[in-house]
Amino acid sequence: MRYATRATTSARAGRTRPLAAATLVALFLPFPLPAVCAAPASASGVPAAKAAAPADSPQLSRDDVRKIIEQAVASANHTASAEGLRSGPGFVPKRPTRMVVAVVARDGKLLDAFVMSDSWVGSQDIAVAKARTAAFFSSNENALTSRIIGSLSQPGAPLWGIGNSNQVGISGSQQYRNGIITFPGGVPLYKNGHLVGAVGVSGDAVDQDEWVAFAGAAGYAPGPDVVKLGMTPPAGVPTIP
Repeated sequence: MRYATRATTSARAGRTRPLAAATLVALFLPFPLPAVCAAPASASGVPAAKAAAPADSPQLSRDDVRKIIEQAVASANHTASAEGLRSGPGFVPKRPTRMVVAVVARDGKLLDAFVMSDSWVGSQDIAVAKARTAAFFSSNENALTSRIIGSLSQPGAPLWGIGNSNQVGISGSQQYRNGIITFPGGVPLYKNGHLVGAVGVSGDAVDQDEWVAFAGAAGYAPGPDVVKLGMTPPAGVPTIP
């Protein structure tokens, strides 16, 4: 069964609450999915490609996903928003970030997302794309963040133009693809030495986004035999009590 959830902000009391699983279908798909279906086809009619992972590879459980999101949201509540966004010069106390946190499986399927109160609407799509970027270009042997993809995709760099890849229609449907993001905030997730997905965070300056993403990924770091690129939280991100 193909399912995932997102979350939205309640207009009452500024609370944040999850939506039913069916809302993801309306958000990312032009038509409802049946309970069981074949691999999605691209616009050309070719079955969509999926990440090749051994059948016995570990996966993210519901408890894993819940833990990752809770860790990220807790960090967001204690991370100061970048000056000039939610916090201005001389603001005391500093205001916390308001993030969207998304968790995807290795093949890009959205497993769950959480939208904090008053977060940017545009960050909902970006958070998913950040997570997918980290998952799509990591493996059991290498772990890299969306920051690294960004660094390598500047004009004249080896990956210039990669931002045009992984769009809907060639290798996946809306359920698995919405483009990639070439700036920080996407971090891969590992269990027992295997890549199992990624977390993406959006809602503030990119260092704040990445800081919160790494907090969400705590406990799901790559093993010692995995080549790591950008797998260090940014320095100098201010926190608040």
